[in-house]
Amino acid sequence: MTAVAPPRAAVRDPGRGESGERTSSRDRALTSARDSLLEIGTRRTTMVEVARRSGVGRTTLYRHWKDVSALFADLLTRELSAAVDSLTAEPRDADHLAEVVCDIAEELRTDPMLDALRRHESELLAVYLLHRLGTAQRHLIDLLRGSLEQVIATDPRLAGRDADRTAHTLYLAVQGAVLSGPLAAPLADPRAWRAELDLLVRGYLRI
Repeated sequence: MTAVAPPRAAVRDPGRGESGERTSSRDRALTSARDSLLEIGTRRTTMVEVARRSGVGRTTLYRHWKDVSALFADLLTRELSAAVDSLTAEPRDADHLAEVVCDIAEELRTDPMLDALRRHESELLAVYLLHRLGTAQRHLIDLLRGSLEQVIATDPRLAGRDADRTAHTLYLAVQGAVLSGPLAAPLADPRAWRAELDLLVRGYLRI
């Protein structure tokens, strides 16, 4: 009897996503950098390691980013934008708006990659905290501004509020709660953190 060889397991092409569609070298590198960062930390996530994991040549990597810090900055933008977009919902009223703001903050607070960068790459985050707004930060402010414009037009409790100023202030509240929250021992419990942030947002909106 002739032996029938078992079917070979499919070999995953690092250039293709789960759906089988070919992904760009940039996306593959960012995804591999995220995986590496979470598995072995920021110090050991080098351009060489990203090239090895992604199958993207180092020459190509350096065409996209001058160094691993620039790669981390792009990765941060991608992750934060995705986290914000995943919770985007048109607010029904001021109460729903406050809930969405807290949901966004909670999503970011529990993001493992952002936590790793906060603990090990604080200099990178300091650029966006002290010197300039990044793409993801501007994206969040734009979303808040758009939501506020809708609610201000329909909820009399927010009548007369300036959508742009309010959006920037809410953004600052979320940023501080997300990045500095771990420093406040009384807020270590996630439920306490969420409850206090809810009070802060509602108090500022006066609802």
